[in-house]
Amino acid sequence: MYISIKQCASDWGLSVKYVQLLCRQGKIEGVIKEKGKWLIPKDAKKPEDQRVTSGKYKGWRKKYNVDCKIDEDLQRMIDEVTENAIRSQKNKEVKKKMVLITTN
Repeated sequence: MYISIKQCASDWGLSVKYVQLLCRQGKIEGVIKEKGKWLIPKDAKKPEDQRVTSGKYKGWRKKYNVDCKIDEDLQRMIDEVTENAIRSQKNKEVKKKMVLITTN
């Protein structure tokens, strides 16, 4: 005896999309797909939730000193590269203007 995904989702307290995902991943034993529809055995057991809910990863940025801040040396290098790119762009524009002036 088989039940639909909707029935299974309501029995297990899950969303239809999540039950479809479980079916695609093969985490429900005995599930079959017939004519584009998933059929789940009526006696199938709900798979164990594999998500981490223990809070183990809570505050990991502080624990491993992961900051979005950049150290001073790296910031200085970034600023220099940016300034050089701007200067280079301005020099190209000036040269183009000089060429246009001299060719006329």
